Amino acid sequence: MIAEFAQVVGLLSAFASGRKANEIADVGEFLNWLTEHNHIELCEKIRRNQETTLSIKIILNKGLESVNEKLDKISDQLAILSIHSSGLDDLALSYSRDSMSQQAIELLVLMDQNETEYFLLSNEVGTNDQNLILCPGPNYTCKETRFFKDDLALLLELGLLLKDYNSSGDPMYYFTRSAATLVGSIEKPL
Repeated sequence: MIAEFAQVVGLLSAFASGRKANEIADVGEFLNWLTEHNHIELCEKIRRNQETTLSIKIILNKGLESVNEKLDKISDQLAILSIHSSGLDDLALSYSRDSMSQQAIELLVLMDQNETEYFLLSNEVGTNDQNLILCPGPNYTCKETRFFKDDLALLLELGLLLKDYNSSGDPMYYFTRSAATLVGSIEKPL
């Protein structure tokens, strides 16, 4: 399933790259393009799946510039996630503009190992270190406090953490199923 999704995304990108950025294309043009480029089987699968056809129509109606921006973002996110997967790491590093820090990976691994549901930021006075209160789990002290906000923003953007607030208005950062999947795909223990 992921291979077909990646194939459709890649072909949408190739289709969009051969046109003007502000051009709006319709799904029929894309399907014809697929046929012309010998992707007949995929074209037929798309035609048979109304949800897929409708999704592609919506994407193309937003204009090809928008399509390219979204596909670039997906590509970046996929590369960031793949950097820590053995066998894909070198390829991902050659494409990724960003990468997930060792500190971010360490936090996710710790949360997974302790079956942590969420963490809170400690508001301890008189310390320069950022401490996290894992629930359940041990407290965690950031090794690179000055980059923690950057790590946190990336983890949220990638959907590896979700942000909510407790009754006091303090942010709570929840571990996600996607984070557990990523940690499971990392072959080298930290």
